[in-house]
Amino acid sequence: MLPAAGGEPVNRDAALRIADVFSAVRCLSDSAASLPLHAYRRADGGRERYTGRLADLIDRPGPATTTANLTGQLVAHLALDGNAFLAKYRDADGQITQLGALDPTRVTVALERGEPVYTLSRADGVTRHGVEDIIHLRAMSVDGLTGLSPIRQARQALGLAQSLSGLADSFARNSGRPSGILTLSSGANPEQLERLRSGFTVRHGGPAAAGHTAVMTGDVSYQSLSLSMQDAEFVAQRQLSTAEICRIFRIPTWMLSASSGDALTYSNVESQALAFVKFTLAPWLTIIEQALSADADLSPRNVYVAFAIDGLLRADAATRAQVYTAALDPLTGWMSRAEVRALEDLPAEPATAPQPSEMIA
Repeated sequence: MLPAAGGEPVNRDAALRIADVFSAVRCLSDSAASLPLHAYRRADGGRERYTGRLADLIDRPGPATTTANLTGQLVAHLALDGNAFLAKYRDADGQITQLGALDPTRVTVALERGEPVYTLSRADGVTRHGVEDIIHLRAMSVDGLTGLSPIRQARQALGLAQSLSGLADSFARNSGRPSGILTLSSGANPEQLERLRSGFTVRHGGPAAAGHTAVMTGDVSYQSLSLSMQDAEFVAQRQLSTAEICRIFRIPTWMLSASSGDALTYSNVESQALAFVKFTLAPWLTIIEQALSADADLSPRNVYVAFAIDGLLRADAATRAQVYTAALDPLTGWMSRAEVRALEDLPAEPATAPQPSEMIA
């Protein structure tokens, strides 16, 4: 647990209790989990789907674990800890039968004789493993051995967000502030005070009475209370903290329902969504793809894995139709009808088109 500049300790669990951090990590994790992951083999003129052991492990990583679960967990670990560890579980014959993510806080990495060694701490003891047992996925690194944790590197900003959350909770619990004050110049007993308060609430409380003019007789005056400059600055500070967390995880502010300061339209939201996929999500997906593809135990020669991100990058139907029209042009096109139908998830066309006589029959 690392102390922030303001004295607030920040670790992974504490960071996830900050609503903005939880939303940002969930946005990354859920987006990655929604993408299909496939294994391919390089072939002459392109690629083809691979149906070996790697494909089976991707489809069924382990008991009660789906591809979406595993992918989302790996991205969450990378976004929070800067490292993710994928364990390879083998049967009695040494064949890999399961894949599972390990808790990064329980794994330490060291370099011995040029080879990484992973020390795993569990309830039943400490074990040491090599690359034959664990696949290490790391984010940006300065030593080439472990990734940098956003939680550690940005602990001051997260500590501020944690302090602001605590201040908001304390304000709600301990700072009772009415909307106004009724003042009696002469003394009154508690029953008279309560009748005055309840009568004023009945006449002027609720949306139906909004904007009505209050008229009072006798020695009664009313003073309205507004938000102080200090409280207004606190609200602005909360907004700045949210923008700072979005910057740490490279998440557009509108994806966390925060103010971006700009008017959102269909066109710029679509552009920002494409930018999110390309510049925020794609780097995490590439780390997973290359780690699985580079592992000799999982990926035989010419076999690799790739996420199908076309679903997140798909344009609207009219734009796709224009692109396909150009792609199918007899002179300048670069695609076939079969390729277009595959991209649109449509069944293959019949080998021969039905003749008019067959259609009538």
